Amino acid sequence: MALTPLETIAQKLADKRKEDLESILRISGSAAVSKNEYGVTIIDEQNVASSLVFKPLTKTKIDNVELLKAIDVEVKELKPSIPVPNKELVPKSLYDEQVVTNADLTKQVEDLTKKVETLTSEVAGLEAEVQTEINNKLAVEQVNDALSNQISTLTGTIQDFSNLIQSAVQKSVEESILRASLQSQNQGFKAQIEALIKQIDSLNSIIEGLQSQLGAVQQQQAIQQGTQSQAIASGADVLAGNVLVKIKTKNAKNDTAIVGKINANNTDKRWANGEAINIINNDKKDIKVSIKITNPPNINWLSAAETDFTIAAGQSKDINLIISTSQTGGLDSKPNKKKFTGDARYKGGNVEVVVTMADGKTDKKSYPADLVKNHPNNYEKNE
Repeated sequence: MALTPLETIAQKLADKRKEDLESILRISGSAAVSKNEYGVTIIDEQNVASSLVFKPLTKTKIDNVELLKAIDVEVKELKPSIPVPNKELVPKSLYDEQVVTNADLTKQVEDLTKKVETLTSEVAGLEAEVQTEINNKLAVEQVNDALSNQISTLTGTIQDFSNLIQSAVQKSVEESILRASLQSQNQGFKAQIEALIKQIDSLNSIIEGLQSQLGAVQQQQAIQQGTQSQAIASGADVLAGNVLVKIKTKNAKNDTAIVGKINANNTDKRWANGEAINIINNDKKDIKVSIKITNPPNINWLSAAETDFTIAAGQSKDINLIISTSQTGGLDSKPNKKKFTGDARYKGGNVEVVVTMADGKTDKKSYPADLVKNHPNNYEKNE
């Protein structure tokens, strides 16, 4: 079993004391120290007290100093240092109350310290203001002194002017007559100038209006030129100068603008040309668009997802076209035949796009639309 630190220290001290005793007894010649059969020096362990105390000494001289060291029974290392209790105690309730009171007083001291610092800052500010007012007062006094000197100087100058005025009065009488005549002429000139100023203002207003109109026209022309360039590049049509209309997805390039195809063997349908109408508003204001669809008599095969709508300035919109087979079941792929023997094309359809600008101006564009009922072998062809 492992020893505790205190037990280890005690063991070390006991071993040291035993070694010291053996050394003293060997030196002093005590009979308690003897050699065993192996020649090892030992101390009688059967009765330590009798062996160490009552055994006769073989030497008559004893080292008392070393002996006293060896039999020192007061081991300070093994005796704990117990503090002396202090009997001057204070009741806990009184101590807690004083702690709370001390905390409150500390808080009050901190608050008062902050107030003192604030008031000190305010006092410093007020002292600065007082010093400023004192400086201002001194400056005002200096200005008053300067004004006083100027007044004295002006008094003399006024007297001089008084003499000059007297001489000038006489001249002014003569000049007043001439002035009256000139004033009359000036009134006439003033009326003419005012009339000219009004004319100039009117001309300026006209010029500003013309400049505004010119700017709008130039801007409109720039938009129209850009729209024309965009139309040429994309193959679209231009309506009202600023609106692009394009029939999207043209697979059969040499065919009608809008061509819908139906398989005569079933209800499959697809677009050869058409599918959707793309409308782009390049104008600075919103436009209204109306799509009017005309079908061949008794064959309502074509419709649009939206027919009346508004497109914001600078925005575009795609309107999908729809093929309906509900009224095409009786149509043959070859007219006047009971069974399909070829392809039948039904013309007469039309899609008209009407654009109304913000100023009420309208423009429109019509696109022919054909329905083709294909022989099954020709349904996937685009020619």
